[in-house]
Amino acid sequence: MHLGEEEWAAYAVDTELRGEVFIGFLTDAIKRVDEWRGAAAPVMQRIFDVGSGPGVAACALAGAYPEATVTAIDSSTAMLARAAARAARFGFAEWVDTHLAELPGGLDDLGKADLIWASMSLHHIGDEVGALRVLRDLLSPSGLIVIAEVADPTRVLPDEFDIARPGLADRLDAVGAAWFADMRSGVSDSVESGDLSSMLVAAGFEVLDERIVRLRVDSPLSDDARRVASGELRRMRAQFGERLDADDRHALDILCDPNDESGAVHCGDLFLSASCQIVIARPARS
Repeated sequence: MHLGEEEWAAYAVDTELRGEVFIGFLTDAIKRVDEWRGAAAPVMQRIFDVGSGPGVAACALAGAYPEATVTAIDSSTAMLARAAARAARFGFAEWVDTHLAELPGGLDDLGKADLIWASMSLHHIGDEVGALRVLRDLLSPSGLIVIAEVADPTRVLPDEFDIARPGLADRLDAVGAAWFADMRSGVSDSVESGDLSSMLVAAGFEVLDERIVRLRVDSPLSDDARRVASGELRRMRAQFGERLDADDRHALDILCDPNDESGAVHCGDLFLSASCQIVIARPARS
């Protein structure tokens, strides 16, 4: 996403709230990391959160591994400022630091990590396998990497509701997939993507665990969950709404309008359904 820092600062608000509502993706991954490391594993000392955004994962990792230093890495100063503020707010300022880098560059001086967490960041890099090779070289010999990427599109709308023709959610999924393909082709030095496990193997990793984790929050939504659902609709309208026909754009505009009685903030049928492909790997052993 090519945004200015003011836009990133505004986007960070929704991103942080979404991370909190869907923290289950991270807690599931931490549980599996601990299982793979085993009870006899050395204490975790250094963790990199690659593409950290506003620091939800960085702070959660600091809480899960209290003896580790967590470095939040992002290309946005606004995101890193929010990550630092979150760390201070939750009492992790001593253990969470920040590092500005345009991935996959700018990481040479970081040293080695026992764990690398990279959530929703890999697909923004043109040469994903090349980036994974850079990350592999940052891991200690016994270190692990966890890659998390969207599996199925996030859904917030029922199949049918009064203000739109049936099937709006399916049509949003379709134009979203087309938008994503165009986004990938426009990334600098973009090469064709593969599935996560294949790309990790090509980059010199051994895949240990691969699964799709699904989370669903049904109505009535909490205030935070409703804000996340509304934010998803605003994101869709901003990113690919112009690809919809006039009727669907009109329906989406109504849903995004907080002052419209038919808008998402007043809709009793909203839900949140998201899925994440999570892959755990380690450097391949010769």
